[in-house]
Amino acid sequence: MRISFRDADWDALARLWADFYPERYHVDANLLRINTVESPVFDWGASAIEVMDDETLGFVIVKRPATPMLWKGPNQDTYHIGAIAYREPETGVDLMTQAKRAVADRGAMQLLFGMDSRHFFPGCPEDCHNLCSFLMVEGFEKTGGHFDLERDLGDYVMPVEPAAGVEYRMASESDLQSLKAFFEEEFPGRWRHDVLEKISVEGADKTCFGAFEGKRAVGFALIQDWTHRQPIGGAVWHQALGEKWGALGPIGVAESERGRGLGHSVLGMALSNLKSRGVRNCIIDWTTLEEFYGRHGFQISRRYKAASLRLD
Repeated sequence: MRISFRDADWDALARLWADFYPERYHVDANLLRINTVESPVFDWGASAIEVMDDETLGFVIVKRPATPMLWKGPNQDTYHIGAIAYREPETGVDLMTQAKRAVADRGAMQLLFGMDSRHFFPGCPEDCHNLCSFLMVEGFEKTGGHFDLERDLGDYVMPVEPAAGVEYRMASESDLQSLKAFFEEEFPGRWRHDVLEKISVEGADKTCFGAFEGKRAVGFALIQDWTHRQPIGGAVWHQALGEKWGALGPIGVAESERGRGLGHSVLGMALSNLKSRGVRNCIIDWTTLEEFYGRHGFQISRRYKAASLRLD
């Protein structure tokens, strides 16, 4: 029987997730709820759960485009499969068929796996072999790769001297106007939305590490630790990171300030802040900058492939 997420048994969904995905991708029931029905772009009509005799046999999570509702950008009629899991492949096929039909009826031209707002996956994880095979059979095409990186911050030492003339510190509520202006100018899309939403939940002083010239923000790094209530980005994998987990990213500097080492300075100072909090294993997600982060001791831990399906 097909049911709505309004009637979800969240613990059962988390158990099915744990049976379907490798341990390094496990999430709990609370995070499942936050990243699905509590997301403003969750698609209630295309998402579904299959149950029989009170047993959860499968589910599919579908998200609508985040643009222009949440951040600037053209609405490309692109929908997202946030995740899918099933006991039997036939169940997965049926759920995917319903999802395709539902979004196509709304005019969707493309379906992506992951990359949604409040995402779990930034693409298809290469070590989820059952999922990769399923998506291939369903007609998804895989393209460029990206990855997560990790390192233990217990012995972290910043490999560069911080660029001079800049103040490096956690942001405060009094910095919000400067940060909003910075993001509007430099990163008006997804990064602006994700950082400001995170600040609204956790507070600027726990979330946004900044580089400031006077009152002007010139760089930032979103950082998280195990005390945060709503993990996002790579922090969704915190169960695999250990008790004193941390996460960093996105990170960026003003275009006018690039070329003087500010990127490494912000990264190093933000990592040092996480280390001072007691963070051990730290993740940086959804990137291709192995050399940049490798200078700070990070190594690739998970690999993903973008997976898309044309619906026209």
